[in-house]
Amino acid sequence: MTFIEAFSILVAVVGPPKILLPFLVDTEGADARRRWQVALTSTALAIATGLFVIVAGRLLVAVFHISSGALMLASGVILFVHALDLVLGRNHSEDNRELATAYYANPVAVAYLFLMADASDIKYTFVLAGGFLAVIALDLAAIAVLGILLRWVRTTYVWVLVRILGVLLAALGVDLIINGLTELKVL
Repeated sequence: MTFIEAFSILVAVVGPPKILLPFLVDTEGADARRRWQVALTSTALAIATGLFVIVAGRLLVAVFHISSGALMLASGVILFVHALDLVLGRNHSEDNRELATAYYANPVAVAYLFLMADASDIKYTFVLAGGFLAVIALDLAAIAVLGILLRWVRTTYVWVLVRILGVLLAALGVDLIINGLTELKVL
């Protein structure tokens, strides 16, 4: 796998379109300082989580005897439930705690990192880690731009966008569930 291939796949699963929505939901009403605190803490946690999965992912999957179909099925269920919360306007965090899982290490991203990780090839591990770090840097830049845009966009428009993107995330969750079931030969 080349750097461009790793970067392209990771942009699709952990790029700005995937992280901006949950970030916006969790930091609604927060001032700029608090948003940056959440962004930087989440970024640090995501880097640690992502690099751990890249280095140890295949070993963990092998030790626990987890198939790629089971990873996709579990990711789809978790993503679908999260998407329902977005569409229905349910927010479970009362104090806007920053969690990397809500942004960068979402279930789909973690599943893909587990599936893409191959610790037996050091070059491949560095390529995947480099692609992951580049996407995280892109995400942090997108958060900075979001902060600027929030000064001019009304909250009502943002919530309409949250609902629309929540429906799309729910569809992605259903797609992952179907793919997981197909790979497990249930469908």
